[in-house]
Amino acid sequence: MIQEPQKPTDEKSNVVNLAIYRAKKALERDGFEVVENPDGKITLVIRLAK
Repeated sequence: MIQEPQKPTDEKSNVVNLAIYRAKKALERDGFEVVENPDGKITLVIRLAK
């Protein structure tokens, strides 16, 4: 059986990494601002004044 080459897809995936999601929510709950790259990686965490 011959498989055809698959085209690379440019579509965004809706899959969420649960560990990253939980870490981000915990930081936001504790008063931090989380900034992400377009690829979803956390790049900056800033403590907000209360």
